[in-house]
Amino acid sequence: MRIDAGTRTCVFEKGNAGQILEFYYQVLDGQHGDLDISADVFDPRGNRLVADNRKSQSSVIIQLEHSGDYVFCLDNTHSLINSKLVYLSITIEDEKGQEGEVTVVDDNGEEEILEWVGIDENGASYSIEVEKIVQSLTHTLKIIVKAKHLLDKYSANKSRDVHLAAEDIFIVDAWSLFQISFMMCVGFTQVYLIKRLFNKPCDYNHHL
Repeated sequence: MRIDAGTRTCVFEKGNAGQILEFYYQVLDGQHGDLDISADVFDPRGNRLVADNRKSQSSVIIQLEHSGDYVFCLDNTHSLINSKLVYLSITIEDEKGQEGEVTVVDDNGEEEILEWVGIDENGASYSIEVEKIVQSLTHTLKIIVKAKHLLDKYSANKSRDVHLAAEDIFIVDAWSLFQISFMMCVGFTQVYLIKRLFNKPCDYNHHL
């Protein structure tokens, strides 16, 4: 997201007590200014959990104590001219070992085990508990989400490197243009002075 100069932007995410919060941000572009921004995180009761002052990037992991809306603010009020392009990632998930279970009960209130029945390629029948299938799919989904999260971070780092390279190229080009212009001015001045020196009338001819 782009944070304009002199502004403060906040986003809200709902979380429950006992969940794990991962908050990560990185400044990708500063428009020829410093790659820094201030960040604050508040819990549903208004308590400040994180207070970062003018950092280029940071990662925080917190166990939530209250249920409700958590506030994440990015502050660029210290900058008067330059806006900041910031990559922001907020992940809220259950603590490991607290995955939900699927329970099915029959009409008598007793727990019922659901099974998937099939036939393999050899014609033999087999059965798998549906709960194990659900757990496997849930685990796979979490791995995919985590992989996407890591890819997003890699993409953010790559984008930041591109912006830094573009900034360095701009500085090098500007400095090279200044040096070339200065050398041309010096060269023209030298040529002009030498021509003036040779075009000056000789005192010997005046005496003749």
